[in-house]
Amino acid sequence: MLKKIAIVLICSVGIFFLFNNLLMPWYVKHSDLVEVPSVIGMTFIEAKRVLENSGLQVKQGDVKYDETKPIGQILEQNPPAGQMVKGSRRIYLTVCGGEQLIDVPRLVGRSLRDARFYLQQRGLDIGETVKKFSNEFPDEYVISQIIQPGSKVKRDTKIDLIISNGPEIGNLRVPDVIGKSLQEAKNIITESKLKVGRITYIASSESPGKVLDQYPKKDKSANEQTAVDIFVSKLIIIEETVPLEEGDSEDNTKTTEPETNNDKTSPAPGIPKGSEQE
Repeated sequence: MLKKIAIVLICSVGIFFLFNNLLMPWYVKHSDLVEVPSVIGMTFIEAKRVLENSGLQVKQGDVKYDETKPIGQILEQNPPAGQMVKGSRRIYLTVCGGEQLIDVPRLVGRSLRDARFYLQQRGLDIGETVKKFSNEFPDEYVISQIIQPGSKVKRDTKIDLIISNGPEIGNLRVPDVIGKSLQEAKNIITESKLKVGRITYIASSESPGKVLDQYPKKDKSANEQTAVDIFVSKLIIIEETVPLEEGDSEDNTKTTEPETNNDKTSPAPGIPKGSEQE
């Protein structure tokens, strides 16, 4: 009888020990698990409330851009819905940032071609362009941009630009002095607020001192005090053969000297034979 009681007591103690040290810790440990609810498609505030009510913590993770979804909508969650996790487990949420915005680059000082390439690399493009005279920027370079650098815009936005048309051309017109005498040409040029440039004398059948050509040509635009080069006719030197008198031993030729021109002339490099420059 006593032996049976002892066996029962020993078994009871063993069962108590097993329950207290093995079954209870396992039960306590596994009873703390919760199933992760799905929060995809909710706003961040809604998802936070649902997860916290399930005994879980919330942490905003990445931001992904998707123009087809509202800004702030949950796109992904980690761990995923349906997974069993310990209570207070942190759930990371990926939020929609809407359509991705692009920083507008600085285009001032770039050529028009370079600016277009630079914008297209970023999903943008050139909009309207306006030409403006500029002494600072060469022709076809960007002077200004309507949307300032650093501004955030949607993809495919067009950026309007102001483009250099080069230096402003003067509002004076070059007069026509061809056919005028040298002095008349000088007077006309100075009266037109321009100045006489290089004078080149060219042998010609035209009467001496007559303007044969000019540069710039007539009616060209010019700034004040622009130099006008003129080309003026001069006498052709003609050599004549003269018969010798009897007993004359001199050379049988003589030269007819040209008429003296009041304007001093001197040969200049680069002028063809038969022409002189002043």
